[in-house]
Amino acid sequence: MPGTPKNKPEWKVIIDLLLRVDDALFNRIIRRMIYHLYSKQIKAIDDLMSSMGQAYTTSKAATDDLYTNVPEPKKDKTMMAEIVDKIFQIASEHLPEDEITDRVRFWLAQERTRFLAISFENSSITLITAIDEITKFFNIPKSEIYISPEEFMAIRTSLIRRFLSLNLHYINIAKQYLTVRDFRELLTNIIGPPQGIGRLGGKSAGLILAEKILDKAKYQMTELADIKVPKSWYVTSDTLMDFIHFNALEEVISIKYLDSEQIRAGYPYITQLFKNCFWSTEIARQFATVLDEVGDKPIIVRSSSLLEDSFEAAFSGKYKSLFLSNNGTKEERLIALLDAAAEIYASVFAPDPMEYRKERGFLDFQEEMGLLIQEVVGNRIGNYFAPSFAGVAFSNNEFRWSPRIKLRDGATRLVAGLGTRAVDRVGDDYPFLASPGKPNLEVNITYEDKIRYSQKKIDVINMKTGKFETRPIDEIFHESASEMPWLDKIVSVDNDRILSVPFGVLWNPDESDLVVTFEGLIKNTNFMKQMKTILKVLEDALDTPVDVEFAHDGKNLFILQCRPQMASSFSEEVHIPNDIKEERILFTADKYVTNGLVKNIEYVVYVDHDEYLSLQRLSDMKRVAETISKLNKALPKRRFILMGPGRWGSRGDIKLGVAVTYSDINCTSMLIEIAYARDGYVPELSFGTHFFQDLVESNIKYLPLYPGEGKNILSEKWFKKYPNKLEQFSPDHADMKDVIKVIDICDIVKNSRLEILMNGKESRAVGYIKPERKC
Repeated sequence: MPGTPKNKPEWKVIIDLLLRVDDALFNRIIRRMIYHLYSKQIKAIDDLMSSMGQAYTTSKAATDDLYTNVPEPKKDKTMMAEIVDKIFQIASEHLPEDEITDRVRFWLAQERTRFLAISFENSSITLITAIDEITKFFNIPKSEIYISPEEFMAIRTSLIRRFLSLNLHYINIAKQYLTVRDFRELLTNIIGPPQGIGRLGGKSAGLILAEKILDKAKYQMTELADIKVPKSWYVTSDTLMDFIHFNALEEVISIKYLDSEQIRAGYPYITQLFKNCFWSTEIARQFATVLDEVGDKPIIVRSSSLLEDSFEAAFSGKYKSLFLSNNGTKEERLIALLDAAAEIYASVFAPDPMEYRKERGFLDFQEEMGLLIQEVVGNRIGNYFAPSFAGVAFSNNEFRWSPRIKLRDGATRLVAGLGTRAVDRVGDDYPFLASPGKPNLEVNITYEDKIRYSQKKIDVINMKTGKFETRPIDEIFHESASEMPWLDKIVSVDNDRILSVPFGVLWNPDESDLVVTFEGLIKNTNFMKQMKTILKVLEDALDTPVDVEFAHDGKNLFILQCRPQMASSFSEEVHIPNDIKEERILFTADKYVTNGLVKNIEYVVYVDHDEYLSLQRLSDMKRVAETISKLNKALPKRRFILMGPGRWGSRGDIKLGVAVTYSDINCTSMLIEIAYARDGYVPELSFGTHFFQDLVESNIKYLPLYPGEGKNILSEKWFKKYPNKLEQFSPDHADMKDVIKVIDICDIVKNSRLEILMNGKESRAVGYIKPERKC
C-alpha cells in the first residue's frame, strides 16, 4: 500500500486499523472502493477484476467464462490480500489523497445508520422492533445521516415488503413514491400484536400508494390541489390470528375446505360466535387509542385482507365494511368498534369470499384480514351525518350508453350521501352515471327519464339512534337543506317540467321541488376534469386501469380506496348476421349492449316474472334464490344462462329482484335481467357496483332486456311449451316449478345450442338457436 509508516495518509491509517479490529467493516469498505473506482471509469480496476475471472466485468472473455459449467477457482487468503493491496494502489494512483480520505470517512459515517437496513432485511421483524428502529433512526441528527441512494432504495423496498405487499409489481411502483419518512408517520397509526409480523392488507396498501402518487402529481396539476385521504388507522393482518388464538378458534381455519352449502349454513353462527368473543388487553387498548384520537366523529371499519384489492384479484364487496356513529361513552364506543371488527373478521369465513377464492386458486392461501379504520367524510346534516356526495370511478367504461363514448373515457357513479348506494346494488333506486371523458353525454335525456331515474333515497348515519339508515331524499333536503354543502351542485329545481340548476341566494330549497341531477356539479365545477386527471395519473403510475372510491364534503374531494380495475376478457366487436330465422330467435336487445359472445349454451334458467310477482311470502322469494343457487352447482358450468325480472343481487325490496349473491350465480355464462315496465321491473345500469364487477371479473356477460320496447323480442312461449327440467337437476325444489323453468335447448331444436351475439357499437344483441351440438 502507498505511504510510509512515518508519513501515512489518513485513509491508510484507518484501513490498517480496520484490518486489525473489524474484518467485516474492512471488507465493506473494500467493496465500496471497487464500486467507486468503477464509477470513475478507471480501466485499471476493470482489468484487475477481469484477472480474477469474476462475472461482474465488461470484458468479453470473462463474459464467455460466465456461461461455462465449471466452478470458479477459489483464491487463497494470500492472493486476496494482494488483490486488496492492488485496489488501494489503483485508488492512490488515480485519485487525490483527500478524495480517498473523504470517501473512507463518508463510508464510516454510513455505518451509524446501517442498523436500519440490517433490521428490515429481516422480513420477520416484529412490529414493536420496527417502530423502535425507525424511531432510533429519526433521533439521529439529519446532519449526521449518511446513506447512499441505493441504500435508501433497499430500505424503502424492505419496508414495503414488510408492511404493504410482497407483490413485485406493487413493490416496483411503490419504491418510487414511498419514503422512509412516510413509514415513520404510518407506524404511528398501526394497530397490531407487538410481536406480530402482519402486513396492512390490500385495501390499505392500495390507498397508501394512491395518496403518495397523487401528492407527487399535485406539483404539476392544480386540479389535484384539494385531493385528500381521510384520517386513517391500520390494523395488521395477523391481528385476526391473534384474535383466533386468544379465543381458541383454530378449527375455523379449515372451514374453507367444506362444501359451499355447509359453509353457508354455518356462517350465521360463526358471525355471532366471533361477535361474542374476547380481545386481548393489548389490542383492545390500541383500539381505544384510536377513539381518543378520532373524538366523536363517525368512523367506518373496512376490510383489508392480504388478497383484497390486489393486482391478481379485487374481492369487490366480498368482505364487510361497517359504519359506526361513534356515539356514547368511551366504553360504549369501544364495545361497538370491537364488535364491528369481529364481524368483519367473521366475513373471512363467509360463503362468497370462499367461493371466490376457490375459483381463483387462492383457497390454500392463509388469508389474513387487516382492517382500515377511517373517519367518515362528511358533515352533520340535521340529525344525520353524510358527505355531500360520494361514488366510484373507473378508468375503463365497460358499459357505454352512447356510441360516442369510448372505453378509455371512463365512468363515474355518483350518489348524494354515503357512497354505499353507488357501490351496492339497490332494488328501488338509481345513481347518477357519467363519463369523465365525455361528461356532457347523458344517460337520460328526456324530462321523464331524468325524473324516473333520479335518486329517491339517501344513505346516512343517524347520529341520534347511532344507526346506518336509508331515508327519503326529499325528507333530508327539506328538513336540513341549509346544512348540506353543495346542494346546488347536486340538485335541479323542477318548475313546471323544466329542470334548472339553482342560481343565486334567492332560491329556497324548502319550497322547491328538487331532483338529483348533478347538473351543477358537471357544468359549474371542475369535478369531472378532476376525476379524469385522478384516473389518468393513477393508471399511468400503476400501469393498469383503476377503480377509485371517493367522497366530497363540500370543500375537498377525498379518495377512500384505489384498486386495479378488473377488465372483461372479451372486447372485440361481434358481427350479427341479418338473416337469422325469426323462429330461431329467443330474444333481441338494443339498449345498453356491450361487446360479447356467449357460445355453447345448453340450458336456459328462466324466472317467470308473473309467477315471481305473485309470491306473497318472503320465504318463498328467498326459496327462489335458494333454487337458483342449487341449479348454479347442478348444471354444467358455463353451459347455462340465467334470465329473470328485476335487479338480481340488489339490497332492499326483495320483490324487485332475485336475492342472489356471487356464489349463487358464479357458474353461469350470462345474466339477463328483463324489464317489464308495466310491473315496475326496470334493470338499473349496474356498472360500477360490486355486483357488476363480480360479473366482469368472472367473465359473466350481462344484458338488460326490454321486451315490447321498440323491436325487441322475447319468445316467452318457449318457456311454456317445452319441458321444465327443474326437478331433474334439483328434486328438492320441485315446488318452484311454476316460478323457475329450466329449458334444454335440444328440446327446442334437436342437436342445437343457444348462442348470444352482442355488438356494443351497434347497441344490438341477439340470442338464437344454432344447430350443431349433438344432444
